[in-house]
Amino acid sequence: MNGLFEFLAGFAIALLAIVIAIYVAQAIFLNKFNKLVYGKGTALAWIPGGNVYLLGKLAINKIVGWILFACWVSTIEFTSTINGVETKASILPESISNIVSPIYSLAVIIIFIYAIIKYRNMKNNNTQSTQQPNQQMMSQQPIQEMPNQQMMPGQPMQQMPNQQMMPGQPMQQMPNQQMMPGQ
Repeated sequence: MNGLFEFLAGFAIALLAIVIAIYVAQAIFLNKFNKLVYGKGTALAWIPGGNVYLLGKLAINKIVGWILFACWVSTIEFTSTINGVETKASILPESISNIVSPIYSLAVIIIFIYAIIKYRNMKNNNTQSTQQPNQQMMSQQPIQEMPNQQMMPGQPMQQMPNQQMMPGQPMQQMPNQQMMPGQ
């Protein structure tokens, strides 16, 4: 009997550690996702109920966040014991709660998976846009040249009045102008 108690105690501690690890990982993810979307972290990621709202808000929109929060509140079940009599109470009747609770849990899992996919896509798009800032800046600035100018690698181009080059247009050379390889 003593060995069974030790096994159950060890199992309960391991299960509690897993639940805490999942909660912390979810909070860290939601905080990073909020930083990616809004540029700053949020305490809502760590607050029970607030993290459910934040998940819906970041993954889809605020309305979904509020719906998830309302479902979370409605599926909470309170148990109290008075004079040895155990009483359960919840906002929804038990017959409805038994239907809403699994649907809500499945919806949260699906939205969380969607949030992870959305986060990765947004992060990849931000990474690609930060890796190519020089190309974006160069395509936004007109390239203008002076006649009889020899271009050397690493030197900035000088401007000639009233000559602009639009992005996507080939660079035209003026007479007697030489370009060095690599340009």
